[in-house]
Amino acid sequence: MKAVIFDVKGTIAHFRRPDTTATHLTYPFITPTAVKGMVGAIIGISDFVTSDRVGIQLLRPVRTSAQQMSMLGKDAGTTFNRPTAMELLVNPAYRIYYVGDEHVDRLEEQLNKRYSVYPTYLGVAFALTFPQLVGSVQQVKHLEEDVITTRTAVPTSLIQDLILTESKSTYSRAGGFMKDYKGNRTFEKSISYIFEKDGGPLSFRKKADTDGSCDVFLIKGEAVCLV
Repeated sequence: MKAVIFDVKGTIAHFRRPDTTATHLTYPFITPTAVKGMVGAIIGISDFVTSDRVGIQLLRPVRTSAQQMSMLGKDAGTTFNRPTAMELLVNPAYRIYYVGDEHVDRLEEQLNKRYSVYPTYLGVAFALTFPQLVGSVQQVKHLEEDVITTRTAVPTSLIQDLILTESKSTYSRAGGFMKDYKGNRTFEKSISYIFEKDGGPLSFRKKADTDGSCDVFLIKGEAVCLV
C-alpha cells in the first residue's frame, strides 16, 4: 500500500456528533469519514466509497468554544431565525495519513497541484481549509512490535494495555465515530479512539487478536494507526 501524507488546518471546525440535537456537539477531532469525504472532494467524487485507510494525528491541542448561532429555519423560508448552540473546535490542525491502492496516486497529483475539484472544509461549509502535501511513501510496512508509541489517535480495539508515564500527558477517550461509509449516506460500524489531547505521544501494548480492520503501520519512521 502507498501512503500520501498531508496537513489540514483552520481557525474553526465542527464535526457534528449525530447523537446530539438541541446543542450541536462536535467530535474532538476530524473523523475518518470526514477525511475520506475531503479526499473525495479533492479528486472530484461526490459520493466517495473506498477501502483506503486513514490515520489521524493532532498537530495542535484540542480546544473548544460554544457559540450561539442563528441558523435557517426549518420551513421553506430564507430567514436566519433558528437560534442554535454549536460547539466549535478552535484552531484545529491535523496530519492525515491516507493509505491504500485505490485513490492515492490521484490524491497526490491533486495535492501537488494545490487543486481541489470541490471545496474542502473542516466539517461545515464555513470552516474552509486548504490541504498541504507533506510527502508520500511508496510502500508502508506493517509494524509487528507488541509495545507501540504513536502520535496518532489509537482505536481502542487495538489496545491491550495503555502504558502510562509520569509526564503531563492528558489522555482522552472519544467514541461513536462512524467507521465505514457505504454510499448513499449510509454507514456501517463505529469506532472509539484514545488520544493525547495536546497531540503528544501515546504508548500502548497491542492486542494479539485484532481483526485487521484497524492496525499499525510504519510510515516515514512513525508508528501510524490506520482504520
